[in-house]
Amino acid sequence: MKLKKTVAVLLAAVVLSSASVAGCGSSIDADAAAATLDGKDISMGVANFMAQYQAVQMDAYFLSYYGEKMWSQDSGDGTTMTDSLKKSVMEDLQECYLLDAHAADYQVSLTEEEQKAITDAAAKFIADNSGDAAEAMGATQQTVEEMLRLNKIRAKMRTAIGETIDTKVSDEECAQKTFSYVKFEQEQETAADQETAGDTTSDSTSDTTSGDGTDTTADDTAAGDEPQNANTKAMQFLIASANKDMETAAEEGGYTISTCSYGEDDLSEDGNTTGMSLVVLQAADNLKEGKLSESLIEADNAYYAIRMDSTDDKEAAEKKKESILSQRRTDKFNEVLDGYKDECKWKINDSEWKKVNFEELYTIKAPETTTDDAAGGTAADDAAGRTTADDAAGSTAADDGTAGGTAADDAAGGTAADDAAGNPAADDSAAGNTAADDAAGNPAADDSAAGNTAADDAAGNPAADDSAAGNAADGAAGGTATDDATGNTATDDSASGGKKAGKKSGGKKANKKASGKKADNAN
Repeated sequence: MKLKKTVAVLLAAVVLSSASVAGCGSSIDADAAAATLDGKDISMGVANFMAQYQAVQMDAYFLSYYGEKMWSQDSGDGTTMTDSLKKSVMEDLQECYLLDAHAADYQVSLTEEEQKAITDAAAKFIADNSGDAAEAMGATQQTVEEMLRLNKIRAKMRTAIGETIDTKVSDEECAQKTFSYVKFEQEQETAADQETAGDTTSDSTSDTTSGDGTDTTADDTAAGDEPQNANTKAMQFLIASANKDMETAAEEGGYTISTCSYGEDDLSEDGNTTGMSLVVLQAADNLKEGKLSESLIEADNAYYAIRMDSTDDKEAAEKKKESILSQRRTDKFNEVLDGYKDECKWKINDSEWKKVNFEELYTIKAPETTTDDAAGGTAADDAAGRTTADDAAGSTAADDGTAGGTAADDAAGGTAADDAAGNPAADDSAAGNTAADDAAGNPAADDSAAGNTAADDAAGNPAADDSAAGNAADGAAGGTATDDATGNTATDDSASGGKKAGKKSGGKKANKKASGKKADNAN
């Protein structure tokens, strides 16, 4: 595998380091067919460039984790990252060309301004990546323009198809209740802790009396009783909240108040999409508006003090309505696309496609700042119909140029919003996603090997590329990491089981002074 050398990819400078450029670019016949769709050839030039372009972003993210052998390592299921990315690219190509073929069905086409922006962005890309870098990636004006064109068509098709859904959502469907809570974690003993505790107990047993005859065993027991400490703190907070109010008690105790909104469907195991324990939700649902729980709720190795804030939260209901509509748009888009796939004749030319490899390694360097960059806009952003205002609003290129599109609409292929709706980027392990990513609801760079790649992101499908490229590829193509961010979530609270703590409020008021914070948890 070769070392790295320098490239600039559309919106960011990239490094493709190598002493020589003999890689896959020199063995690819750009005019050969990589695949055929309903008798139409899809060129190796376009297919190879799309694969190399995504490899740039994956190298930037995963190289530090897996090293220079990352592309040949077994992913754990008998396949390599090379296999996964090439499979994903072929799926992307099939979808892009199918949507392109059916664009007229939804009156979708590119405007003169959009086409000019794409041409300008491609020209800048070629200028920034002249010589060895462009050759290694198989980049030409034609191939770069074609990738951008396909991505823009897909983004506009997603929006157009999404506009055909039934937009009626009943009040019952989106009705939401919202409660505030403070969570007190119980510390869990590890095997090492238990072994240490055993040694300590042994030592204490052999010397439970001091020289003056005083018994010291009680002190040892109290010091190790961590779960009781969490319960005591929670009880003290509950009492303080009852005597004053939750906000004052949180400020005095240095605790953070979070909120959780839920609907009727969330009160069942199968329907719960909040990330909050069902035990806590059911306890909250028994409270009247403004009422504090009389006892602690125990669930997920934690104690909860809760207060019902609103039994008819209009703001949360509006957010739920948008979430429902977003999911309908996603489902409709996938339904239409699956129908196209079922009806088409698709064949991969394995003898040519096997020539594509990722032996050249790429890394991304920080782009030089210009006046336009300072404002958040580039030519490639323009190619995708993306503006600085969009960035500030968390909107994506998929929204632009068409009516009725929002940032939420674009989360069609593996974002945190999809996760909450039952599309949990669970295949991320193939691409090396970490538990920390999933726990944060941040799938940023995880899905490339699992079928959700930079080409998806380019079409307003922002799950994969963002961390890898620092949003280098999105703007030209329609997806951003901003869309993937869910903000504060209740995902840390997710799990089921537990029971109400049997002890009633009691104990001393907390004396600890600190500033309290209130953090809203998005569902």
